[in-house]
Amino acid sequence: MSLAYAYFKYLIDRENYQCLIHYFSEAGFRNDIVVEAHSDVKTDKEEHNNKDKCLKCAKAFFVILGMLAVIAAVALIIVSVISSIATKAYDSDQSSRMVSMVLLAVSAAVTICAIIYGEVSVFRNRPRPILVAAVVLLLLAIVQALIAGISVTVEPSDEAKLMRSLTESFRQAKEDNMRHAKIWAMTQSDLNCCGVYGPEDYRVSTLPYYFPPNVPISCCTSYDSSRSDLVQERDRELCKVKKTYFMTGCKELVLTVFKETSSMVFSMAVILIVLEALLLILGAVIYQKQSTKSFK
Repeated sequence: MSLAYAYFKYLIDRENYQCLIHYFSEAGFRNDIVVEAHSDVKTDKEEHNNKDKCLKCAKAFFVILGMLAVIAAVALIIVSVISSIATKAYDSDQSSRMVSMVLLAVSAAVTICAIIYGEVSVFRNRPRPILVAAVVLLLLAIVQALIAGISVTVEPSDEAKLMRSLTESFRQAKEDNMRHAKIWAMTQSDLNCCGVYGPEDYRVSTLPYYFPPNVPISCCTSYDSSRSDLVQERDRELCKVKKTYFMTGCKELVLTVFKETSSMVFSMAVILIVLEALLLILGAVIYQKQSTKSFK
């Protein structure tokens, strides 16, 4: 009787149970065996449907998290590039820091490619490429965590180097070095500051104190780079006479911007790493469920 039940169960799994139930009932098999087998089939089908729903939910979450991770990766690329440009402009000594920012931007770009590859594989129901994408995301998360933990945070030594470089850059700007003069014109105009410590940095030592310092037009509120040199010189003289130039030095403001950009890079890196970890877990789940389903 157990052999007949096993064979009957096998045929039921092949979705012929309705005809077979009728056949075995006519042949005199016990009704409880038929009913038990029939209920087992229903349970198996319900379990199969639940697994399909879980798989679909996992795929949907994978796609949504992938989109969020792409946005985070793009943001990380932007802030890393901005931070590397600022580092190169003010502090040429911190070349290793600039390289770290570039590596973070490159790793974020590779992350975008890996996520797109994984999501395309999800839509195509291909489990192995999903696992490959998950492994790549794991490696990228490890690399990004190492870079963010070691090279992105601002140490007191970094601040000291920045201040030395800032002072040297200002000295070269006063000596009419075109590159540094442009950097300081942009810095003073954007940050509403003047000089390293204040407008007195522009004072000529031979000039009496009751005369205003010889500040550039970028220290004045009326600065507009699109105007002609003649108009800018006139506005500069009025600014000096009326003392409408910025009174705050750029030292603390530049340092604040330096710290804020580094914090933004670190925050975006952490967000991206968390999303990559979630995608790794979901990718492994999808691979396992889809591989099991394909095997069956």
